[in-house]
Amino acid sequence: MRVLFVGDVVARPGLRAVAMHLPDVRDRYDWVIVNGENAAGGKGLDKKSYRILREAGADLITLGNHAWDKKDVYDLIEREPIVRAANYPPGTPGRGWWVLERGGFRLLVVQVMGRVFMDALDDPFRTVDRVLEEVPHDAAIVEIHAEATSEKYALGFYLDGRVAAVLGTHTHVPTLDAGFLPGGTAFQADVGMTGTYRSIIGGEVKTFLDRFLTARPQPFRSAEGPALFVATELVFDGPRVQAISPYRWEEP
Repeated sequence: MRVLFVGDVVARPGLRAVAMHLPDVRDRYDWVIVNGENAAGGKGLDKKSYRILREAGADLITLGNHAWDKKDVYDLIEREPIVRAANYPPGTPGRGWWVLERGGFRLLVVQVMGRVFMDALDDPFRTVDRVLEEVPHDAAIVEIHAEATSEKYALGFYLDGRVAAVLGTHTHVPTLDAGFLPGGTAFQADVGMTGTYRSIIGGEVKTFLDRFLTARPQPFRSAEGPALFVATELVFDGPRVQAISPYRWEEP
């Protein structure tokens, strides 16, 4: 089994990169998972951005701390293959996990949100424990949407040997640590961003600079520029990952 996990898709450049490149490589993979929490103008997911991602070949869309920024998501999340953080309180719309199936093989995909420098949610560590225990599966990928690298590594080591892969999202900067933890779990602290890197984490440079230079709130504007398609490729051998590698494509 081969899985492509596409890092946070940000605004029009990110959507353009997915629409241009993913259809060309889609047949190489059994499943494509895409973090789309910033796809709609840089914050949230709406029906138009969701349709672009799905038509390009995404099997599953994951969200994050901007999950609720667009009102369309409340309709989408109840009927489409979309995963929000599993450690939201009970009664939150949608679901925090999804099972992808092919040829009798069940791949569980779970997302949790970190709590360091983020809005406080339920315990992500014990939330994953509960999902792994309750949901039948043959292998599991856990996405941790978090700010702190330390928290991502902590979850990785906590789950080492119990899940196939732990992949980080949210910071929009790909890390060079893709590899394996001692117990065999594939790990990368952050997959990175699919969008334009002529930006500050996908935002317009001027308005972000003004925020730092003036210490005052500034309106968010997504950046425009050449797009990069950034992802992580996982190659499975049964329930375990045998190879993990960063994947990058640059808009011509």
